Amino acid sequence: MTLIALFACIAPVDTQDPAASADLTKRAYVVSNESNELFVFDYATLEEVGSLDITAVSGAVNGNHMAMVTPDGAKVYITAAEQDMLVVVDAASLTVKKTLPIGTHAAHMAFRDGTDELWIMAEDDNAVVVFDTVTDSVTRSITDDSINLPHFARFSGDYAYIPSIGGNNVSIVDLATYAVVNTLVGDGLEEGACEGDPCGYADAQIDPNGVLFASNFSTGKVIVYDTVTGERQPDVAVGAQTWSAFVNPFANGDSYAFVPSWMTSTVSRIGADGSAEIWTAGDSEVYGVNFSAQAPDEAFVLNRTHNQVNVLDRESGEVLDTLDVGGTTETGTTTPDGRLLLPISSTGEVAVIDTATHEELARFSGVGTYPWSAATADGQNYCH
Repeated sequence: MTLIALFACIAPVDTQDPAASADLTKRAYVVSNESNELFVFDYATLEEVGSLDITAVSGAVNGNHMAMVTPDGAKVYITAAEQDMLVVVDAASLTVKKTLPIGTHAAHMAFRDGTDELWIMAEDDNAVVVFDTVTDSVTRSITDDSINLPHFARFSGDYAYIPSIGGNNVSIVDLATYAVVNTLVGDGLEEGACEGDPCGYADAQIDPNGVLFASNFSTGKVIVYDTVTGERQPDVAVGAQTWSAFVNPFANGDSYAFVPSWMTSTVSRIGADGSAEIWTAGDSEVYGVNFSAQAPDEAFVLNRTHNQVNVLDRESGEVLDTLDVGGTTETGTTTPDGRLLLPISSTGEVAVIDTATHEELARFSGVGTYPWSAATADGQNYCH
């Protein structure tokens, strides 16, 4: 990815330490973009577990981008995007098990539900690398003319959906053959590469009802597509520089997505029927909107340039609360028990916020240089 990349190792935790025998599924992992620490804490007890050096190439900064945790919490995978490497960490011992080349500027990842597959986006190779998490090895690479700087993988039924941040479409992959069989092309656009950095689709999130939402950064239009019925609404225009469309992973009520527009500092709620409400609740660089099962009527808008999180009423668009977090927000992970784990990149911290009360429960300092994202085994994991 060439788009907006901003650019003391503590000894591994003793395996006899009580922290090491805790529930691994409750651990949170924070990666930093400008240093190679992997900071680990228990989000249930709010206790630090430790940190370790995950340097992929001796003497170099990884450019860590994203972590993914296996559902059982046993393994952690980190993309060292600037070194084209994948780092595999054993969670129980907090040791690096393996470091291997994975593709040019591999940044984002997603688990394919019900399988041992981790799909990794090798952006500058225009390829999706399929990785076996049992053997920790690459099993195949998916390429197609429609894939241009692949930015994520999302799954529904028999298909995977690959948005291209450097392209005008979302590619549809048949999971039986691993071949691209169709595309969702933005209204008024032609399939293939686009011009700009970024210019296309940063994500194509699919809600629990199977409705896909994908916003085009250049046009400000959102694709709304029902992956179950195959029905597609006309694209919805909401405002220029729409980074991504965010869906609620914790509920399967009405289908909708929240879409920030950087150009207009707005947040739009898009329905499955193509309806749109546009509210003034964002700022000029929103990389995330989080949801919580413990705050079912609210959305948490991460306003990076204002150093704030706006708490938004999902129905009316009213800003219910503004949380000053003291530094630049990047992306956040929400846990099933309602804790928002928020890396603060400019201060080298991560904050833990109770989504039900809006109170800050904990703050960890010195977690790394430019903490970029956080991940858990069971949370709302995404990245820019």
